[in-house]
Amino acid sequence: MTIEQIIGEGSTAQVIVLDEKTVAKQFFEHVSDSSIEHEYLMSKAVMDCGLPVPAIFKKVKLNGTTALLYERINGFPLTKKISKQPWTAFKLINQMAKIQVVMHDKEISESPQQKDILKQKINLANELTSEEKRFITEMLSKLPTGNSLCHGDFHPDNILVTEAGPIIIDWADATQGNRLADLARTLIILQYGGLPSEMKPFKSKAVLYVRNLLASQYLRSYKRSFDFPIDSLKKWILPVAAARLNENIPVHEKEKLVLLVKQYIKNNELK
Repeated sequence: MTIEQIIGEGSTAQVIVLDEKTVAKQFFEHVSDSSIEHEYLMSKAVMDCGLPVPAIFKKVKLNGTTALLYERINGFPLTKKISKQPWTAFKLINQMAKIQVVMHDKEISESPQQKDILKQKINLANELTSEEKRFITEMLSKLPTGNSLCHGDFHPDNILVTEAGPIIIDWADATQGNRLADLARTLIILQYGGLPSEMKPFKSKAVLYVRNLLASQYLRSYKRSFDFPIDSLKKWILPVAAARLNENIPVHEKEKLVLLVKQYIKNNELK
């Protein structure tokens, strides 16, 4: 196998072009075999259920580490198109919401349980006190479970724009659960995801204003395809935001989420 180029890198893996039809997602040594196996099985399952995803071929050893071989997709992240053509943002956001609704209509029973994963992440969040964690996990236990296929990290960077249409990538965090929890995570990322740590106050306010507009439009679009009570969604914001604190996210974003979590706790304690 001839490695041509690295085209992407995250906290768990790098994506390498092998040839014109194949890429390898090569995992770093700290990633567990069980996590890689989960992504392999989930990628196969979502491919089989008819969603627009890259085909997965096999699991291999590449330069001494484990890699998954995927179909090479000629496209670019939705984030890039929104950035280059901001006047198309609402149209693209509407398309993204419709895709998520279709995904949530699918069921893959072999997936991990969403609430179990959220609870694990909440309990590992260093920014929360033991009392806060107990309060949030107790609230989480009372929320309804579900059977929807949930991506777990559905945002514009994980949707590739191609000539054949949008393609959903990165199923490492997929679970079976409540669609509104998955929607809540998408809305939180649209509002706060990837915020740089160094921004002047005026720019910060402007960015957050635009992000809020996009998130509001996304929510309206999702509700047009699948209606639900807003109060049911709001109940998921606290555990989903708290779970995200355990992830490797920018300091500025983490600060926003800590404030959001503590405000939600305060509001709910008063009820």
